Amino acid sequence: MKKNLTAVLLLAFLTAPVSCRKEDPESRLQPGNVKVNSVKVGNAYAILDVETGTFLATLPDVTDFSSMDVTVRTEGTVIRLGDREIASQSHKVDLSEPQTLRVIKDGVYQDYTLSVRNTGLPVVRIETPGRSSITSKEVWKQGATLRIERPDGTVDYEGTTEIRGRGNSTWNWYPKKPYALRLAEKSEILSMPSHRRWVLLANWKDRTLLRNDAAFWLSRQTGLPYTVRGQHVELVLNGLHMGNYYLCEQIKLNKHRIAVEKMDPGETDPEKVTGGYLLEVDTYYDEKYRFKFDNLFNLPWMVREPDEDDISDAAFQYIRDWIRDLEVLLKDTGKVQAHAYEEYLDVDTAIDYLIVEELTGNNDFYNTWPWPGTHSAYLYKERGGKLYHGPVWDFDYHVFCPQFTHQWVGATKTLFYPALLKDGKFRARLVERWDRYKDALKGLPEYMDAQADRIRLSEQYNHQQWPIVNNPENGDEDMTFQQAVDRAKQAYLEKWSWMDRNIRNLR
Repeated sequence: MKKNLTAVLLLAFLTAPVSCRKEDPESRLQPGNVKVNSVKVGNAYAILDVETGTFLATLPDVTDFSSMDVTVRTEGTVIRLGDREIASQSHKVDLSEPQTLRVIKDGVYQDYTLSVRNTGLPVVRIETPGRSSITSKEVWKQGATLRIERPDGTVDYEGTTEIRGRGNSTWNWYPKKPYALRLAEKSEILSMPSHRRWVLLANWKDRTLLRNDAAFWLSRQTGLPYTVRGQHVELVLNGLHMGNYYLCEQIKLNKHRIAVEKMDPGETDPEKVTGGYLLEVDTYYDEKYRFKFDNLFNLPWMVREPDEDDISDAAFQYIRDWIRDLEVLLKDTGKVQAHAYEEYLDVDTAIDYLIVEELTGNNDFYNTWPWPGTHSAYLYKERGGKLYHGPVWDFDYHVFCPQFTHQWVGATKTLFYPALLKDGKFRARLVERWDRYKDALKGLPEYMDAQADRIRLSEQYNHQQWPIVNNPENGDEDMTFQQAVDRAKQAYLEKWSWMDRNIRNLR
């Protein structure tokens, strides 16, 4: 009986005049123009592309768009987002995929597309206890949390870390601060090999944000055994978006980095204190274990590893005496021309290091400020073995600049190169390795173009937050991002050509 009744009612509905049916109220709507004053997603206003009718919001520090606050200001009386009718403000809107935004007024509707994105870079989130400030580059702030999210929202790393400031001028004098991280446990980060120690470079002085990464690319085209790995990221510190940073490896003795066997803490065995050492030559000369020989090369040597808490007096005395003996030898032109230095120095890394420093035009290879000499030059010594140059480091300042394209920046006046260039065998080896690498090295502009495209959106937000206009650092501060990149590429190609013409005459 019920089935028969249902059939009768359905037949009656289907055969009834259209005017008797219940009608969808939007079926009579006509397309037209309904003004939308603004669309805000989270803390970002969406920009309307008139040609495509798309409102696009960019949130650099967001990777999960599944629950977003949306605010629409419009003359319309009804607002639909996807299949939902919303008020002027709605919470927990899923914008993981673009949604249709329909605004309705007086029988007229207009459709838009609402879409959101991030910059396409990983997001690094750090929270300190109580969101306390980081004020020291000597004292670690403990108990911080670290979370790294890929652009698609998946988690790359989550754990605890210590954090402190780092750098010299970059920490003391510039507004955008760099940081050092020490994880609770060794961990792989963004596909970079496992370690506890990492660095967040601010690159504040670099309008292109690319100089450090580009120099590392050059290093990888040579025979240097290790080059720092890194990636551009968005940093969020205690809930505040801090802009574009370069998350990279800290230079350390380790099987994944400088593959040299480390000494045990407090080692005194005469055979074991012959290595490994990580040394830095830097005119800041601000480490506890340091030495220089005024009557020889007057280089400001500092011991980076073993750490100051781990190095024994015997180990410090050994490396000090060993370097002094090397400097004495290199002051003897006859011994240099007899190639005696080859027992102390790995010649190929010395040459490859020189090529990278000169090609980049790195002013810190020999800087006259604050004191004449080298900044951030790293060398290391293996146990019972030679001294190796590298890895290369610190390229945000006065690098890829036109004023250094037609001169030797440091080859004739820094480290041991003035002595080594007196040996014809060394000069011949330098030319040989240049000829081996130069075609690959010429490909840097193409690499920079690809990286510029990758960070282009991030750079826009970074430059808004950290403008360097009227701060003369590299000479490109008043340029657009693309102009600065093009200028750096042109300067590089000019230096490459100049070196190719002049390297055979270097003395």
